[in-house]
Amino acid sequence: MPEDGSARQKPGRRASGFTLIELLVVIAIIAILAALLLPAMNAAEKRALATQCMSNEKQLVLAWLTYANDNQDYLVPNRGLGGQPGLNGEPGNPAEDPLKDPNLLSGGSLAQWCPGNIQQQSTSLNYQEWIQAGLLYIYTQNYNLYKCPADHSTVPRGSSLVKLPSLRTYSMNCWVQAMDHPGYQMGSAWEDISGYYVYSKLANMVRPGPSDTWVIIEEAPTSIDDAFFAVTPNNPSIWYNSPAVLHGQASEISFSDGHVETRRWTDYNMMNDVNPGTPPGEDVQASPGSGDLGWLISKSTAPLQ
Repeated sequence: MPEDGSARQKPGRRASGFTLIELLVVIAIIAILAALLLPAMNAAEKRALATQCMSNEKQLVLAWLTYANDNQDYLVPNRGLGGQPGLNGEPGNPAEDPLKDPNLLSGGSLAQWCPGNIQQQSTSLNYQEWIQAGLLYIYTQNYNLYKCPADHSTVPRGSSLVKLPSLRTYSMNCWVQAMDHPGYQMGSAWEDISGYYVYSKLANMVRPGPSDTWVIIEEAPTSIDDAFFAVTPNNPSIWYNSPAVLHGQASEISFSDGHVETRRWTDYNMMNDVNPGTPPGEDVQASPGSGDLGWLISKSTAPLQ
């Protein structure tokens, strides 16, 4: 023991703790591990979101099937912009409480699977109630099912004053019980296009067949407004509405037999909303050589025999 009372360090031992070099090595190792793990974590998160989206569509298409089973095989009405309250001279108004509009009740002139134009500012302010006014809500009881968890868009589109989280991503095939305007007879095609099946009952979905006829799709934030996805074989080079590409380059699509599948797209113009001369989200010219739009048309309807 030294005379000053301090402890003498034993030979061959050093004070405990990291040196600066050791600390830098540890930090470098952590950074390398993070760089290796983060892509895997991001990929896992994307897969989880796609799985949840697929589950949402599965529940919606099962609700769609249940509605038909409860209504003598008739499919739920599917209306476009011409069949929304207060639009194009129709009764009601976009700012109303949709849960109190008798026209939206089952059998009403505007009854449909999911009413309202989500891009209409007064409608977007209480869009949860518009979802609840839809004829399928009684079977789902969860408005979160109507939105893909990977959809972070806001509505109304392009507004600088109001920016609300979008509550709906999904839209329905316009050839499935298309009733775009009040008074349309069951079996009336969108834009009065003739020569193709318009499905009003499960029993008449024979071509291209239940496993090949899609019902619900993710719609792009640049395109979505009503819950009616327009596609026509009369113009196989124009995307009137565009699928959402929220899972890499893919979308989830449900079919009338109840299954849901992932569709990977290749159409550059559609995925990037390349549409010179038209507003964003409207009338996108399909990329030459891409078979995406032709594939979707072939799964939407079929020529009458």
